[in-house]
Amino acid sequence: MMAMMLKIVLGFGSDVFYEDLSGRRWTLSSLTPRERRFLRSFVKSVNQGVSWPDLCSSWRVKLLTLYHGRSRKDVVRLPLYAVCQDIESRVGIDQGFFRQRDYRDDLAAMIRRKFPSRYRFAKRVGIDEALLSRVIRKKAHLSIDKLESALAPLGYRVAVVRSSGQSRHSHGQSVAT
Repeated sequence: MMAMMLKIVLGFGSDVFYEDLSGRRWTLSSLTPRERRFLRSFVKSVNQGVSWPDLCSSWRVKLLTLYHGRSRKDVVRLPLYAVCQDIESRVGIDQGFFRQRDYRDDLAAMIRRKFPSRYRFAKRVGIDEALLSRVIRKKAHLSIDKLESALAPLGYRVAVVRSSGQSRHSHGQSVAT
């Protein structure tokens, strides 16, 4: 069975925004006609199935050419750069070059910050150390109940938050597989 390719659909109306993977919204109506042409061309290449390595090696150079005379420091702060960088990340995730962060990354970071070892964390919250190790290595998941009971004594809780992931549709911007 052939995997479906990532498809990006953008609009440029006054109420249209692009929401990146971290939930930040970028207004596309503020882009200049040259920026819109660049973004349309960029999205076209993504939708035609460009490989992530090829995408990475080409778009920044073209964008710097578009903003000829502006410093790299200025260009990386622009909405067009942020949107292209996010789309590049989506392509990398879709093509399996890396994965999107999940709760296990946050759990591992919290353990590193607050505990001298995973063993101490496991003992403190009552989780089997072998299970915790598999969870941190992305080989297993904790049930919501187990995760809740482990985090509660530490002052944390599990919450459901709105995702900007691949199945999400928003005004003018959709990312679907």
